[in-house]
Amino acid sequence: MEALPDIPGEFIEPILKCLNLLENCHLYLYAVKQGFWKKYVHPVQNVVCLVAYQLALTMYLGNLFRGNLKVDEIAYVASVYVVSMQAILKAVVVMLRKSEIKAIILQLGSMWRTKDLTEVQINKKNALLKRLKFCYAVYYWINMIGSWQYILAPLLETVFRKFILQQECGLLLPFGCSFPFDPTGNWARYIGVYIFETYSMFRIVYFYLGTEFLMIILCSHLATAFTLLQEDLLNLKPGNLATLKIIIDSHHKLISLTQRLDDVFDKIIFINLTSASISICFFGLSAKVAHGALQMANNFAAVLCLILPLFNLCYYGEMLREASAGMADSVYNNPWYQGDLRYQKLLLFIIKRSQKPCYLTSLKYNPITLNTFTTVLSTTWSYFSLASSVYEGES
Repeated sequence: MEALPDIPGEFIEPILKCLNLLENCHLYLYAVKQGFWKKYVHPVQNVVCLVAYQLALTMYLGNLFRGNLKVDEIAYVASVYVVSMQAILKAVVVMLRKSEIKAIILQLGSMWRTKDLTEVQINKKNALLKRLKFCYAVYYWINMIGSWQYILAPLLETVFRKFILQQECGLLLPFGCSFPFDPTGNWARYIGVYIFETYSMFRIVYFYLGTEFLMIILCSHLATAFTLLQEDLLNLKPGNLATLKIIIDSHHKLISLTQRLDDVFDKIIFINLTSASISICFFGLSAKVAHGALQMANNFAAVLCLILPLFNLCYYGEMLREASAGMADSVYNNPWYQGDLRYQKLLLFIIKRSQKPCYLTSLKYNPITLNTFTTVLSTTWSYFSLASSVYEGES
């Protein structure tokens, strides 16, 4: 991999996990030495599979406009379609802003502190890193287990009913797609299509997870840097202008990095917020109208997989806002009254800069905090209630 100079391991370790997820679908932020197959054949294979899969999904969804789909089928197909488009659009944004993301990682990594920290700072930093590691593990495994469950459930149901219960039933596929042939005409064709849908969907899952947690990790690292800077202000001795100027410079750089991070990811956040309510609503409706316990469990797992990353994003957005605004509190708790007038004026400059907290936004309009999470859930519940009423009216 392309070298990452002077970046501490504790900083880059969680980022590398995200990069590995993106590399599974051949999205590289940093140059990597590759053989012919991995460099040329693998990306073409991914693009062909994703394009064919999206076309098949779109053609199947087109039955909606021809009046050939029932409400439960619409919910089943639309939910998967929205999530697929969401993941692909997020990956496109990351590819287009690759150089800016690398620059943010490099500058924030060069500012990451491992030396000259107090015991309180070390404990706070370790606690935040431990929390981030836990969130990543929960987020990753719930999504991967949920994805495998959703994809393999139709195959297991088919095998169980045909070979264990000896029932006559059709061959079930994980996703509703239209093909120019009958994908369930025979077992060989069925297994081939099943592998194709599974492979394509996991490219989408890797896009979704990699881009989402890359944004969350960078947000968390910024919040950690602000938290350490708060402690520097609390421990600053009045009159130490040289150290205060270093703190002000670091504060300015962190604010600038937050703005650059928002410039890159505000479109991804907008995609998340606009599609989250729709996809969660449709998966919830699919769970409500499911014909069996297995289908219901699949859709509930999908709802959980969509809510969890949204909560993580809003949680770390709230943490970034509080950490940046907390700089003013640290100045207030510093014995500023013991310093001279110049020292007090410099502290006043930090307070003024902290009056407007740093946060991620959706297209520069809506700040991302825990209030955003509750708003999205409230909107989703409204959509779900409306869709449920329509379904019950048709029934």
